[in-house]
Amino acid sequence: MIEYLTELLANKYIIALGIVIVTIFLSKIAGKLLKKILHLSSKTKTKLDDIVIDMIKTPIKIIILTIGFFIAFKYIYPNFVVGSVDITGIFKVIWILAGALLINKIINALFMWYTEELQYKLHRKIDHTIFQFIRKIVNILIYVSALLAILSSFGVEITPMLAGLGIGGLAIALALKDTLANFFGALFMTIDRPMKIGDFIELDDKTSGYVNDIGWRTTRIKTWDGNFLIIPNSKIADALLKNYNSPKTNLTFSVDCGVSYDSNLRKVEKVVLDVAKKIIKKEDGAIKDFEPFVRFKEFGDSSINLSVYIEAKSRVDKFKIRHELIKDLHERFNKEKIEIPFPQIDVHTRK
Repeated sequence: MIEYLTELLANKYIIALGIVIVTIFLSKIAGKLLKKILHLSSKTKTKLDDIVIDMIKTPIKIIILTIGFFIAFKYIYPNFVVGSVDITGIFKVIWILAGALLINKIINALFMWYTEELQYKLHRKIDHTIFQFIRKIVNILIYVSALLAILSSFGVEITPMLAGLGIGGLAIALALKDTLANFFGALFMTIDRPMKIGDFIELDDKTSGYVNDIGWRTTRIKTWDGNFLIIPNSKIADALLKNYNSPKTNLTFSVDCGVSYDSNLRKVEKVVLDVAKKIIKKEDGAIKDFEPFVRFKEFGDSSINLSVYIEAKSRVDKFKIRHELIKDLHERFNKEKIEIPFPQIDVHTRK
C-alpha cells in the first residue's frame, strides 16, 4: 500500500493535477479575501477602493490560475515547443493580456469613480459621452501596448513599426484636423468648465441659448424659440463666451430712461427708487434683499439720462421685471408731472 502511494505520488501527472487543484484553491481564497476587503472598504468615505477591488477580482484570479497551469504544464512537458515558441512564451502572452486587462479594469474604475462620486461632491454636471470616448481611447492604447509587448517578447523588432504608426498617425491627424479640433475643444471645455448643461450662454448678439448637450464634436444650444443651434466645439473654445449661470444665476441689470432738463433731479431719484422698491416687493423673480439704486449718467442731447439697477433671480426673470418697471415708471412720471422728452433739436437763428 505504501509502495503504491509512493509510486502514485511519483507520477508527474498526479503532481501536476495537485498543482492545478492547489492553484484553483488559492484563486478561490484570493476571491474571498478580496470580497472581505471589499466589505471592509465599503465602510470608508470614498467608493474608489470598492470599485477598484470589484474590478480587479477577475484579472487577479486569471493570473493566479494561469501561473498554476504554467507550473503544472512545465512540470509535465518542460521542453514543450510550438514551432519556435516554448511554453514560457505561450504563457507570457497570457500574462501580458491578463496584465492589460488588469490595467484596463483599474482605469475603468477610476473613470467610474470620477463620474459617480467626484462630480457629486464637486457639484459638477459633466458630459458622460466625452469621458466614455476618452476611456475607449485609453483602453485601445492599453491593448495596443500589450500587443507590442507580445511582439517584442517574440523577438519582433517594433521600432520600425512604431515609426510607421507615428507617420500613419500624423497622416490621420492631418486628415481629421477639424474633427480632432472639435474633440479637444470638448475636452478643454470639460476640464476648464466655462459652462455646463443647463447654463444659459451667449456667444454674440445672434447666438445665445441654454446648453442642452456637449458632445465630443458639437454642442447643442436650445434657443428661446425651442430650436437647436449645433455649434462645433472648436468655435466655442475660441469664442468670447458669456455665461449667465456662472458663478450664480442672480443677475443685476439696469433700465435706462431720460428726463427733461427742467426736472427736479432729487425728486426724480426719489420717485424712481420708490417705484423700483415696489416692483421688488411685487415680483417673485426679484431679489428681495437687494437695494435698488439710481445713477444719473450724462447730459444727453434732449434729456438727462439715468439708470435704475435691480437684481433678478435669473435672466428670464429680468424680462418680466423690466417690463413691469417700465410700465410703472411711465405711470408714476405722468402722475408726478415728470417729463420724458422726445428727441429734439433747438435751432437758433443769428441776426
